[in-house]
Amino acid sequence: MPLKRKLRFKIGEWIVHHIHGVGKVHDIEEKGLDGEKNTFYKVTTQEIDYWLPIEDDDKEHLEPLRSKEDFSYALEILSQPPEPISDHPQSRKKQIQEKWLDGNLLSRAELIRDMKGRMASDHLNFNEKEMLERAMSDFVNEWVIADDTLTHSQAEMHINIALEEGLKRAQKQTINNN
Repeated sequence: MPLKRKLRFKIGEWIVHHIHGVGKVHDIEEKGLDGEKNTFYKVTTQEIDYWLPIEDDDKEHLEPLRSKEDFSYALEILSQPPEPISDHPQSRKKQIQEKWLDGNLLSRAELIRDMKGRMASDHLNFNEKEMLERAMSDFVNEWVIADDTLTHSQAEMHINIALEEGLKRAQKQTINNN
């Protein structure tokens, strides 16, 4: 299947989809859909394979793999005091969804920080806990690909240290304000 135009992604390249997380382009395939054949990237994540249309590349949901420097900055965000999340369940759900759907690394870092902060002082419901676990997992999975010297356990350790620092800073702020 010869393609006459330059493709956005190459086979073997890592990409980040806001919903599916980090994945690798494994192939370019033609598939029939509603009687028409279209060309797709076959992308493989740890959990699923999905097909991304070459024509529109799902641009609003994709980002390139972030760099080690991007993760250093994200760790700085994780080490800041958490921002409060609404106590009202519907408002809280909306806040969390907005950060999740933004999809950029820094928004995800803020989401992780703020949800961990809420968990330390209150509780998260089942869906919120799942969202936090997914955000953490995606963050770690992408980071170890961006920095091939890092293991999953090392990345998790760095994240937890940064989050603990943020909680300590929040406690100091509370003490200083009283």
